[in-house]
Amino acid sequence: MTTILPKEPVVTDRVSVILSNAERRNLRRKLRSSVVLVQDALNPKVQLRRFVAVKKAEAVSVADDVAQVAKQNAAVLGIAGLGALLYIARRPIAGLISKIRGRNNAPDKDRTEDE
Repeated sequence: MTTILPKEPVVTDRVSVILSNAERRNLRRKLRSSVVLVQDALNPKVQLRRFVAVKKAEAVSVADDVAQVAKQNAAVLGIAGLGALLYIARRPIAGLISKIRGRNNAPDKDRTEDE
């Protein structure tokens, strides 16, 4: 048994109101979900997390680039680092050298008494 539907369905006022109410509820639900998404996106905590994530990714990228440059120029960086270390430690090194020279140049008491 088949039912034959008319080519143009008859829409009564009651059916029209029911359909428009259903459409309105559907649109209201979509609007609420959009509002929730926008409120979430504009939340300061979410924005801060997003900002930190972007800056962290940029920092990791820069660190990787710096590591590559450092690997390629390891000898130059080593020499520069050694020079900086010697420059910083120049006074303690000079003091140590002068102490060693002072010990070697000091006359021995035993030698002067015997001679």
